[in-house]
Amino acid sequence: MIDSDLLNLLPPLRRARGDRLYGPDEKHWVDLWKQDGAWLLGRRPEGAAKEWKNQIDKGLGGWAPSLWPRRLEPLVKRLLPETVAVRVFRNADRAPVAPLWRPWETDTSPWGEGPGVRRLVLPTGPGQAVALAYTTAWTEPLPDHDVTSPAEAAGLVHATAQVLRFTNDAHAVQARLEAGQAFDLHLGDFGVFVRRGLWFEAVPSRVTDYGSLFRAHLDGGFLLNPGREPGIIPLALSDGEWKAWKAVVETWIQGRP
Repeated sequence: MIDSDLLNLLPPLRRARGDRLYGPDEKHWVDLWKQDGAWLLGRRPEGAAKEWKNQIDKGLGGWAPSLWPRRLEPLVKRLLPETVAVRVFRNADRAPVAPLWRPWETDTSPWGEGPGVRRLVLPTGPGQAVALAYTTAWTEPLPDHDVTSPAEAAGLVHATAQVLRFTNDAHAVQARLEAGQAFDLHLGDFGVFVRRGLWFEAVPSRVTDYGSLFRAHLDGGFLLNPGREPGIIPLALSDGEWKAWKAVVETWIQGRP
C-alpha cells in the first residue's frame, strides 16, 4: 500500500522521460518505483498512447465487450507456458486476490506452491484493468471476464506484447544481466536491499525506519517505492548515477542511530 505522506514529499512534476522524473528547475529523480510496474518500460512506453488513442477515437473508451481479452490469452501463454486460461478484471479491487507475477523477477517457474493463479504485473501505464493467469493447479471454477473498456483491454494486450518482446530480445537480456551485476557491485555489500532478478526491496531486519531511507533517496535524486514494495532496477543508469545511489545508501547507513 502506498504511503501518501512519503509520496507527497516528491515535488510536483513537470514531465517524465524514460526512468527520470523532472520537477521544477529541471531537477530530476531516477524512478526506482515505476508505480509497482505500471511504468515498467519507462514513463513514455512505446506505442501505448497510440493504442489507447486508436480505441478512444473509435468511441471505445467506455465499458463494452470486445475481442481484446481473447487476443490476450495466447500472448500470456507464450510468456508463461503453463497458463491454461486468462481472465481480465476491470481493476485490482475486482480481481480475486492472487500472488503477483513480475516480469524478470526470476528465471525459475513463477508458480511454485499454492494456487495455480498469478496476477500479472504489466506496464499498462494509467490503465486500471488487470489480468490473471491460471494453470491446471487451479481447482475452483474459473471466474468470468469483467466487462471493461476495449481501450483498457487493448492496453493489456499491448503491454503483454511489449514484455514478451523484451523478454526474448537478446540486447534486453544482456542489459538486464548487466544491470543486476551493477546493482550487486555497488549495493550488494550493504545488506540494505535484496535483489531478485531486476527487482529489489528493503530487508526488513536492516531497514526498520523505511521512511528515513525513502527520504534519503529522494534527497539524493532517487524515488524509491513509497509503499515498501519491490522496486525495479533501471537499465540505463550511468556510472555517475550508480555511484550516487551507492553514496545515498552509504550515507544513510552512517547516519543511523
